[in-house]
Amino acid sequence: MKITICQLSDNEIEFAEDWKSLKTHLSQNQTDLLLLPEMPFCKWVASTKTVNEAVKADSVQKHEKWMAAVEDLEVQYVVYSKPVIESDQYFNTAFVYQQGIGHQKIHTKAFFPEEPHFWEESWYDREANPSFDVVDLGDIKIGILLCTEMWFNEYARKYGKQGIDLLLCPRATGEGSINHWTRCGQTLAVISGAYCLSSNKSGTGDDDFEWGGTSFIAEPMTGNLLGTTSENEKFITCEIDLNKSREAKSDYPLYVKE
Repeated sequence: MKITICQLSDNEIEFAEDWKSLKTHLSQNQTDLLLLPEMPFCKWVASTKTVNEAVKADSVQKHEKWMAAVEDLEVQYVVYSKPVIESDQYFNTAFVYQQGIGHQKIHTKAFFPEEPHFWEESWYDREANPSFDVVDLGDIKIGILLCTEMWFNEYARKYGKQGIDLLLCPRATGEGSINHWTRCGQTLAVISGAYCLSSNKSGTGDDDFEWGGTSFIAEPMTGNLLGTTSENEKFITCEIDLNKSREAKSDYPLYVKE
């Protein structure tokens, strides 16, 4: 199986250029699954603590406009998150687009930071009963953790116990914490016994905030990195062996009884 990670600019003009380059990369590499960053299709809304209903609505509209572009990609599966408004509540929800089937909801973010540039507790709502369910994509099983949820590693273990092949982690994290997030992803690959993929925002955001990029793929059992993106290499496609993730389910630490 071939998988692709990417880093895409938070600046909407630069994002459009990144998207063109991504399409070229995908046409040349013919990947099976693409993971996009957290809420990629507009600039980060939670950079200010002051909640603005018009900004919420605009972020939803901008993401919906990009759905046709997602469907136009030469990829069987595209995993992404987008803002959703339901009954006056504002959610950050992950979806998978499958060619020939359409868009399927996977999971809505349940854990939020509340600090400068990440005032997500102020902006977002939680579902009444958050779920962390495994999704079957043909012969592939996936689980998803949205950014901050990566630090709640008990869910990675639960996903592993349910036999996931891929743990997908869209995120929006800054330049100063890249090492923390990368090490976290490597640990989650071991805990879940699955390939851990994470795609991140990049470029310069509001108030000159520097996004971190450095998307990564970590392999099961060892947590070794198979690839990381950079400003010089914004997209990485890697061929993986799903048998490795399946063998990891009987390896340490997943075999340990609870």
